[in-house]
Amino acid sequence: MINVTVIVPNYNHEQFLKLRIDSILNQTYTNFEVIILDDHSSDSSREIIEQYRGHEKISNIIYNDSNTGSPFKQWLKGIKMAKSEYIWIAESDDYADPEFLATMVNLVYHHPDVALAYCNSDKVDTTGAVMEDLHCYMDGEYKSGLREVKERLCFYNTITNVSSCLIKAEYALDAIIGLGEYRTCGDWIFYARILQHGNLAYTSRKLNHYRWHPGSISYSASQTSSYIAEGINVIKYIDYKIVKFSLKEYMALCKAWMNKAIHASRSCIFSSLVVLFSATCKFCTAKFILSFKG
Repeated sequence: MINVTVIVPNYNHEQFLKLRIDSILNQTYTNFEVIILDDHSSDSSREIIEQYRGHEKISNIIYNDSNTGSPFKQWLKGIKMAKSEYIWIAESDDYADPEFLATMVNLVYHHPDVALAYCNSDKVDTTGAVMEDLHCYMDGEYKSGLREVKERLCFYNTITNVSSCLIKAEYALDAIIGLGEYRTCGDWIFYARILQHGNLAYTSRKLNHYRWHPGSISYSASQTSSYIAEGINVIKYIDYKIVKFSLKEYMALCKAWMNKAIHASRSCIFSSLVVLFSATCKFCTAKFILSFKG
């Protein structure tokens, strides 16, 4: 059987935490361990978490002495602790249907070259009322990871919520290293780095419920230009020796990002230019190496 490590990073989500943990422990697929990481919450999260201490599925509970300032530092900690072949980063304000893990495990079992699999989600408010269907653009269940990076993830984040994903652990560790500096778009870069090494699978079954509320990082980022300022860094993490762009394609990529930056803020334009310079150096170096080998 495929084994899974479920990582639950929490910060001040007392309102949603019990439903999240219960939705994990009530999965029909049972070959998993749970790691709960609390990033120095100031609410009653600790009291809620302690109710689960001693549960057979809870392998670790860790409380930080101070807040890290980035959810992706918590992801890194959990991934390093994981003992399983696959990981599920289950954000503490989201929740899952009981069939989530069984469905996702079945998907990766039939596609062993898949690095990341995800399901359809709906967006819910603080009460759990459905706001909208987050139906994916994919019309099939399988796609080349390199193609996804080149055609989609270099431009925008197509994977709405990490809680909807089952990820191969061997790729997750390398992909998360260095992303602790980000607050809003580390997940986007994380997916793009993973999919440069394996393929993508998807199920249209709506098994994940993505919480949208003023206290969430995604909600806060949507109100500012930070999503563009951080998001452009995705092109800096592309290995252009394996994700191959023609010069024309690469120039179109740069133009698309500058158009976004121009409509954001002056500081965003400057930071975007810095990232574009770094990415272009990588692109030119890759083109030179490939032409030399050819």
